[in-house]
Amino acid sequence: MVILLVCITTISAILVYFHLVLERTIVVDAQTGAFEIELEAELAGKVFRNVWICEKREDGAASETVAQGPIGCPSRTHQLVGPEEMVVPTLPVGSELEFTAQPGLLRIDVVSLPERYSDTDVGRLEGGALALVGRDALEAFGTLALSGTAKIGALFSETDRVSTASGSYQIRGYTPVGLISGEMRELRSGQLLGGARVRFVKDGDETATAHIAVTLAEPERSLMRVTAISGHATSNIAVRYYFTEEVIIRPSFFDALIRDPAVQLFAMIFGAIAGYGWLKRLSRGTRATQDR
Repeated sequence: MVILLVCITTISAILVYFHLVLERTIVVDAQTGAFEIELEAELAGKVFRNVWICEKREDGAASETVAQGPIGCPSRTHQLVGPEEMVVPTLPVGSELEFTAQPGLLRIDVVSLPERYSDTDVGRLEGGALALVGRDALEAFGTLALSGTAKIGALFSETDRVSTASGSYQIRGYTPVGLISGEMRELRSGQLLGGARVRFVKDGDETATAHIAVTLAEPERSLMRVTAISGHATSNIAVRYYFTEEVIIRPSFFDALIRDPAVQLFAMIFGAIAGYGWLKRLSRGTRATQDR
């Protein structure tokens, strides 16, 4: 009867946790040469210096262009302009961007823009790119803040892009006592191996929102430092390595239980009591042996 009661209580606690205490925050910190994002917040106000621009040709307009440059640009539809001393682009919500880092180069490809921007100045960047070339341009990059559905790392078929070299993840959520105090604790953490492609997911396979900071700590290397934080919601981490299936990483009820300070305190007390009882029985057994 006691065993049945314990089983029912445990199952009930697990169900309550997964239905009512799913909210958590995930942090991924990765060194990578590639990531992509669909913006959920406008990219505006960021200053890029010494930028080459690959943009659509403007019919009938004369412009200063270069026949050859440091980046590829489809010459039939686009033109390469630059380097521009300072550019402050505005990219709207819904823009799809691909970031690629190589030694001495950071390229931001504007894969697509919302259709309503096709006839605007911003629309000229669609299918083109912004490129920071050279140490001076990269050292002036600073930090770029983005928000949207992101995928960190390159697909195994993208052999011209450097995927994730290394990284780590941390999942923070509520323990039973944390629900009362409002304090989150680390529930699960781990390392990302080379070649990882990472995204936040929710409701099965849907990519969840990430708030991202991009920095170039070492401009001479072909890597960006991408720090991604999930919204405080029910998202998990999906990790895929070359030629493998995607693996979902999520915290369990027992992760929350063993990291709860109250549970740790009770375990310490019960351990001390059990240890004292064992020593007491051992002492009695020793005295009984001596009396014989």
